[in-house]
Order: sequence, then C-alpha cells, then structure tokens
Amino acid sequence: MKFFYRVVGAKGELAETSREFDGVQAAKAEARHALTETAAGGLPETPVHMLSVELFDENRLPITELRLILEEISKE
Repeated sequence: MKFFYRVVGAKGELAETSREFDGVQAAKAEARHALTETAAGGLPETPVHMLSVELFDENRLPITELRLILEEISKE
C-alpha cells in the first residue's frame, strides 16, 4: 500500500513524500522514525514550536499525526 507523509520541520517548512508499506503499522513506525530524524536536525523555533509528521493513506485520507512540541517555561 502507498502512504503519504507531510513533515513540518523546525522552521515551519513543509516536506511531502510517499512510500510503499505492507500495512498501516509499518507506515506509523516510519512516521515515528521520520519525526525522530526531523528532531535530530534541530528543535522547533518560534513561531511554530512544534515538529509534526502527518500520515495519509493512498487516497490522501488522514490516518494519524505525530507531534513534538517544545515548550519553554520561564522561571524568572
């Protein structure tokens, strides 16, 4: 099956890609891996404060979204 990914990076930039997998669980595992790789490239910056990977099926219907949110809490 073909799955599509939309990645929102550290500066809010968008990237889209597609890959073939045997099923949804394998596609979700790859989405988690993609989020990890995106975070390794740099943490989110203002104004976005988050990284995300959206997973869509072959008809581009949404399946899930994974987010990493950076929250800074001032202690002053």
